[in-house]
Amino acid sequence: MFLIETTASEVENRRAIRTTFVNTTGINGTSIIYLFLLGKDRKQEPNSIAEESEKYHDIIQKDFQDTYKNLTIKTLMGIEWVSNYCPKAKYVMKTDSDMYVNTERLLDLLGPDQPQKQNYFTGFVMENNKPHRNIHSKWHMPHSLYPDEFYPTFCSGTGYVFSGDVAPKILRSSFKVNYVYLEDVFVGICLDREGIKITKPPKNNLFHNYRVSFDPCVYNRIITSHYMRPTDIMNYWKIAQENKVRCLKSTKS
Repeated sequence: MFLIETTASEVENRRAIRTTFVNTTGINGTSIIYLFLLGKDRKQEPNSIAEESEKYHDIIQKDFQDTYKNLTIKTLMGIEWVSNYCPKAKYVMKTDSDMYVNTERLLDLLGPDQPQKQNYFTGFVMENNKPHRNIHSKWHMPHSLYPDEFYPTFCSGTGYVFSGDVAPKILRSSFKVNYVYLEDVFVGICLDREGIKITKPPKNNLFHNYRVSFDPCVYNRIITSHYMRPTDIMNYWKIAQENKVRCLKSTKS
C-alpha cells in the first residue's frame, strides 16, 4: 500500500503517479492500493478536490492547514487509516508526490512470496543526526520538545517502508511522545519508543532522498529518486519500462 503526501494544487503530480508506479499489479499479481493524503488549503477551491476524489476514490483529507509544520499530522492521518481500514496490509510505503518510485524493485526487496516480515521498517536511513537548535533553521528543534543531543535513527520521509503490523504501534506511541513537526523524526521517535529497530536496505543505493541523474538502467535498479516534476515521473517511468529487459540482460552479462 502507498501513502502519498500531496497538496491540493498538485493535480498534475497525482495524475502522473496514477499512470505510473501505482498503476501496476506488481510482481506475481501483487495488489497495489494507494491513497493521496491532503490537508485543507484555503487558496484551493474545495469543490475541485471533492470532484477529484469522487472520480478516483483515492484521496483522504482532514481539516487541518496543509503546511510543512503539519506534515506529522498528515502522516499520522495515513497511518491511522491503515490501522483502522486496512489492517491486513502486508507492507506500507509512505512517500511524497515529487518522488519517483520503482514499484517492481520495491517488491523485489520485500519478497512478496516470502513470509511477511514483522516489526520491519526501512528506507534512506538517517543516523546520528543532531537537532537543529538555531531558531532560524527550517528544522529548528527546541530543547523543550526534544532535549537529547541526537535523534534516534530514522528514515527520510521522502520514502520509507514498513510492515503492516508497525502502523498501529506508531499510532499508539504517537499519543505518548511530544509532537514534533519533522514527521520522519517523529516516526523515528515512535519506533524507538516501541523498540522497533530500523532495518538497513541490503544495498545503499536503493533509496535516495535526492534527485538521481536519469539513466534507464539506474532507474531500474533504484527504488526512489527525489525532486521529480510530473513530466519527469511519466517520462522516466516510460523510458525505464521500455529498457527494462535490456537493462536486466546487461546486469547479468
